[in-house]
Amino acid sequence: MRVLNTIIKTNKVTIVNNNLNGNFQLFPVFTKQIVKLEDSVYEITLNFSVEHSIEKPFPLNMQASMSGIFSFEKGTPESEMENFMNLPAIQIVFPHLRSLVSSVTASCYVQPLLLPLVDPRLFINV
Repeated sequence: MRVLNTIIKTNKVTIVNNNLNGNFQLFPVFTKQIVKLEDSVYEITLNFSVEHSIEKPFPLNMQASMSGIFSFEKGTPESEMENFMNLPAIQIVFPHLRSLVSSVTASCYVQPLLLPLVDPRLFINV
């Protein structure tokens, strides 16, 4: 199996400053969606969100979404492409999402939000 082309794109970034002071614990929500665009072309979308609530206070509400489009060599078995999309594709796209979140928060004059390194299997299918 060969990946012939990879495109990484930012879909959405929103941030709201809740103007809270103190120490907070991050309770991130990570989701993924895999879509077959055409023969031998798949798209994976990784989403990150953190929301302030009474039970889980946080100084920011933030959502970020990033996608990777992968084109595979013709004749690659579907099972190999699906296996790639469920692990290596996440490992390729997630560092870009992580960098986006830290860059956006730093440029908004708030404490930069550094996402933890995560196990790709933690992403919830949507």
